[in-house]
Amino acid sequence: MVAPTHSSPDYDVVIIGGGPAGASAATTLAKAGRRVLVLEKARFPRFHIGESLLPYNRAVFEELGVWEKIENAGFMVKRGAQFWMGDGSRHNRLDFSQGVFTEFPEARQVERATFDQILLDHARGAGAEVREGCTVTRHQVDADGVDVSYRNGGGEETVRASFLVDASGLANLTANAGSLRDAYDGHRKVAIFSHFAGVEMPGGEETGDIVIVRRANSWFWLIPLAGGKTSVGLVIDTADYQKLGRKPAEVFDDAVATTAAVRDRFHHAEALDELRVTADFSYRNRSLVGDRVVRAGDAAGFIDPVFSSGVMLAMTSGVDAAKAVDEALRENVAISPAMKRYEQRVWRNVGLYWRFIEPFYQTHFAQLFFQPANKLHMVCAVNSVLAGRTDLPLSVRWRLNAFFFLAWLNQRVPVVERIKIG
Repeated sequence: MVAPTHSSPDYDVVIIGGGPAGASAATTLAKAGRRVLVLEKARFPRFHIGESLLPYNRAVFEELGVWEKIENAGFMVKRGAQFWMGDGSRHNRLDFSQGVFTEFPEARQVERATFDQILLDHARGAGAEVREGCTVTRHQVDADGVDVSYRNGGGEETVRASFLVDASGLANLTANAGSLRDAYDGHRKVAIFSHFAGVEMPGGEETGDIVIVRRANSWFWLIPLAGGKTSVGLVIDTADYQKLGRKPAEVFDDAVATTAAVRDRFHHAEALDELRVTADFSYRNRSLVGDRVVRAGDAAGFIDPVFSSGVMLAMTSGVDAAKAVDEALRENVAISPAMKRYEQRVWRNVGLYWRFIEPFYQTHFAQLFFQPANKLHMVCAVNSVLAGRTDLPLSVRWRLNAFFFLAWLNQRVPVVERIKIG
């Protein structure tokens, strides 16, 4: 480890990672007048998965001052989300404009290479310094600051800052170094995905809808992008994937062929890139803050992407982490009450989506979810959360509780028709 220098900091904050969380944190801190350095391992633009946004991303875009750039980038407009049974027999569409508790009626489907570039360039424009092609190798915290060492192709350099924001994504650098990472029990998944042309997606008023196809123990995403491109991915239990003993392409192709709701859209589909694979991606870190360190975005934790919450949660946490660090800098402390409140808010927001994600794989919940009845506006309450609303009024919370009670009750007595799931 690099020995502490105890010299004056080069920056107020160093941010590891220039993705949505890191760029959002950088913009927020730079607008607050802080000296910010972003160290990004890749060189943008670069491929990344996670293209489907939620309507409540709009509030974060507006706070960062980047909404006009997003709006004018030519991204596909997303007005709804469709959830299909694998055999094509049933589906449920959530129209974001129809929810009485939902303030934003639409979102965007984005190609992340372009989207992430916009956010990072916006951070530069706000005054943050960005260095790409820089791989962080280690960090060390002392009483007065943080030393961050990185490789940039020409050797190793070290910079010093008062605070470090870890937005390193699934690399999870500081938490892994501190052995803080915990996987979600029983929720180890493999995702196999790529971009395709010629996939038959919804049209008319449903143009731009994401399509989620639930199989018996796995699911597909189909996300329409501009220019006739579609992101398609299969998410399957790691144990089930290993039992198959087959190559990723064989697993993917067989799942397409045996899932009518996907197969019927793939008659003219052509792969535009090789299939990619990521595994065991759902986890949480036991601590998100420490002396002079805050973790944001996927470096705070990552959950199953079935409800497309990833980018919205990442950007929200990036903004909130930046505000907490800014307050700690003003108070000249290594850790502040605002940082602890930030940690609690992130866990609360993640927990809100985990409440939907875990039962999505269970029959009693899926039977209710695929046969919605908007009694007492319960479906509207669900709609608001799946649109990205996290600060829930009492009028939404009690309706959600009622919905989940009915799902629980459906295990014991038939609340809805007993339909086959898959």
